Amino acid sequence: MNVCVKKFLKFIALCIQRGYFLLPFLIVIFLNLPVVAYADEKLIPGDVKLEKKFFKSSRVEREFHLYVTDGYQEMADGESIYFWGYTHAKDFVDVGEIKTKEERDKKLLPLKVPGDEIRLTSGKSYVIVLHNAGWYETEEHSGINHVAHTIHFHGFDLIPAFDGVPNLPYPSVFPGEAYRYLLTIPKNIEGSYMAHCHVDSTNHIMAGMYFPLIVEKKPNRIYGYKFDREYTMFMTEIDSKYMEMLREKGDIRRGLDWKSDYFMLNGRIFMDKLDDPLSTINDPKTRIVAYEGETVLIRLLAIGYDHIFAWHPHGYHGLVIGTDGRKLRHPYEKDTVLIGSGERYDILYKIPDFSSQRKCLSCNYGPGISVAHDHNMMGMVSRGIYPHGPLTIFDIRPKSKK
Repeated sequence: MNVCVKKFLKFIALCIQRGYFLLPFLIVIFLNLPVVAYADEKLIPGDVKLEKKFFKSSRVEREFHLYVTDGYQEMADGESIYFWGYTHAKDFVDVGEIKTKEERDKKLLPLKVPGDEIRLTSGKSYVIVLHNAGWYETEEHSGINHVAHTIHFHGFDLIPAFDGVPNLPYPSVFPGEAYRYLLTIPKNIEGSYMAHCHVDSTNHIMAGMYFPLIVEKKPNRIYGYKFDREYTMFMTEIDSKYMEMLREKGDIRRGLDWKSDYFMLNGRIFMDKLDDPLSTINDPKTRIVAYEGETVLIRLLAIGYDHIFAWHPHGYHGLVIGTDGRKLRHPYEKDTVLIGSGERYDILYKIPDFSSQRKCLSCNYGPGISVAHDHNMMGMVSRGIYPHGPLTIFDIRPKSKK
């Protein structure tokens, strides 16, 4: 509880004990002071006029509260990697300032990279509040303690106040501070986006500070196309040794020393031990499950240091219908999509329905399992071991009989 609140409650108890029953309550009424539990957290002031206009002209659909912190993530090969990232409390609610590791672990969900997806609706207005919860896993004298952060909504065309670039015009968010991003999504915008920190981008983004951001007009619709299921595939890389150097020493000027040793899909790697619970194929967000006759939307995203990912499913050509949050006038079919850092592709995969009659005995039509992986072979390893990289499966099942 806030120290000021404790002192005030103690004062009330003392007054009641001495018979001054009305005095504390008269003081509260006179000063009109609400009891605020999180008064210590500093809100970085934005443009007051802009905020008044925003709340006057916009009905806020929802408010999201994101917290930046550090932590470890266990990988399928048994290693734990030190990451930075965005996390939140249940339902993205405000839990106020985080001051200790115990408060962080109690109030916030465990850190995972990428951060959880945020989904917005075209034509609606939102408030996204960034709280800096601080670092708790670093060594005492590490140079990265007390670092500041922002959120850059990658692909959104925003004014500088909400674009997340530090000091253009507002400072980045230091531990114990918060900043409110006011977003109105245009009615004609939809598609796949991402968000990431824009402070010292080489270090902060590559350390894990990113999450998918989806804009939709209607569920199961995109750019006028219908689909039955959707999966977000976020391809990224990390240098686990560099991250340990940041945790221990924090020499941020060694950015060019980055040498990725893990290449990930939704923050996970594939393991040839097929029952490993941390493997990509055992993650319901990464294992692509569909039934005969369905259309599957793959939202393909990437963030990397210098690696170009090559998304390649076996047995399926996808219809690329959108890139970087814009509908393609002329969609095209492709079975290998090259994707660099910051790019997004929206791809439809039509699963044929030949359950009643097989017209092509050698074609990959219908039930069965096929793989999808990074066809840039450098990315198919983790710590030099193949095939521990960004690989998942298309798990196609027989059409259910009604």
